[in-house]
Amino acid sequence: MQLIERKQYMQTLRNLKDQNIIKVITGVRRCGKTTLLQMFADELLQNGVMQEQVQFYNFEDPDIYTIGNWKDVYDHIKVKIIPDKMNYIFLDEVQNIDVFQRLVDGLYIKKNVDLYVTGSNAYLLSGELATLLTGRYITTSILPLQFAEYYNFMLLKSPNLSKMESLGNWIVEGGVPEYFNQKNISQKQADNFMTSVLNTIIEKDIFQRLNIKDKHDFNKIIDFAFDSVGSFVSPRSISNTLRTHGTTVDNKTVARYLDAMCYAFLLYKVPRYEIKGKGLLQTLNKYYLVDPCFRKVRLKRSMQPDRSHWLENMVYLELLRRYRDVYVGKIGDKEVDFVVTDHDGYTSYYQVAWTIADNATLERELASLNSIKDSNPKYLLTTDLDLNPVYDGIRKLNVVDWLLDVNENIEEVMENVGVNGGQKEYIGGQNKWSENLVKLFELIKDNPKITRKELSETLQINPSAIQKHIKKLKEKGIISRIGSDKTGIWKINLE
Repeated sequence: MQLIERKQYMQTLRNLKDQNIIKVITGVRRCGKTTLLQMFADELLQNGVMQEQVQFYNFEDPDIYTIGNWKDVYDHIKVKIIPDKMNYIFLDEVQNIDVFQRLVDGLYIKKNVDLYVTGSNAYLLSGELATLLTGRYITTSILPLQFAEYYNFMLLKSPNLSKMESLGNWIVEGGVPEYFNQKNISQKQADNFMTSVLNTIIEKDIFQRLNIKDKHDFNKIIDFAFDSVGSFVSPRSISNTLRTHGTTVDNKTVARYLDAMCYAFLLYKVPRYEIKGKGLLQTLNKYYLVDPCFRKVRLKRSMQPDRSHWLENMVYLELLRRYRDVYVGKIGDKEVDFVVTDHDGYTSYYQVAWTIADNATLERELASLNSIKDSNPKYLLTTDLDLNPVYDGIRKLNVVDWLLDVNENIEEVMENVGVNGGQKEYIGGQNKWSENLVKLFELIKDNPKITRKELSETLQINPSAIQKHIKKLKEKGIISRIGSDKTGIWKINLE
């Protein structure tokens, strides 16, 4: 079996190692949580940690229940803890044990325990655990393989594989790691595996947890949701549509089932944001699927006619990794695919299209972005191969290049010096550094003579924001200024 190293997630765990905080790792089933913990535990052993200091418990394993209830498990772990040394405790799928909150809390208060827990549904962080451990845990939300990981993995098997061919495959196959091991056996085996994973999610994380009896109605709703990715829907609209096809389900039940799919990390609910009024709207959200392969094996229809929607789906997941907040936008009667906010509070806008075939299509895609009168960055992502033109301040980018641009080297430099003052939040395994901060660093590195005015014009953000970013980099010793503001140059202190 070939393992795929999730470098960004591994780095996240390294950064959090030995910190007095519970590491909670969440994500849809089979996205790689267990393998990630196992690889991290192996790395600890390779770096000199004794085997006796590492305890690993997988609560999906039926044998674990021979130990007993949560208190028995706690006592079993406690007697194996080595005094005067740090002990690394891994609790995989911990939500499967009754009253797991008490187990987690009991281990956390041990001074020489570094605790890692995983769960496949958002109920892990609701209710009593959230109350017990407020301020004492940090969450890493794991997603299936992003395009950069997928493409690098595929190059190992097919060195001549083009980026565009990889993109076309990725928006159909998705990024569940084990899928590709099964595909080495046969395509049928891989599809059967994904069907089994989806059925497990539905049965264990939805039906059993919510005690759903009417599975027929739920299956109608999940099929509708999978077939409506990238479209505005509401419980009422779904209920009305199902009624016209002979299935009666009330609005509250539809809402409950949609929430259940989100809690199982199968769907992501994205609210609408009124750009002009700067507020969230209460009706007509969009839902995006955690992995497109679930749709492929569930509905058994070609995804080619909907490839633009599925590209939009995958761009959403990448934005979720890179930004603090992601919404769909509304301005007047026009729609903006995504409105995003970074951790510095700066906003950007994204429009996604598979291709811009003619001027009429280009004008249609630019219209919503042109309706926005503020000076925040605006991007149009397509698969077109051109020279990244700019239309009235709107940058058109090749989506493949954008997906591969994860700024790994610069973010690693910033991680090492703690640009964000040590206040870290990890989503999708990536530190959510300000995209503008990273770009500003790149511009200064590439052109030490660049002025603040030129930085402001290039990044299309106001001078005060430029000054804030420069101050942050200076305070952390990353850059310094030699000479005057007009004739001086920037010095990168890390080179």
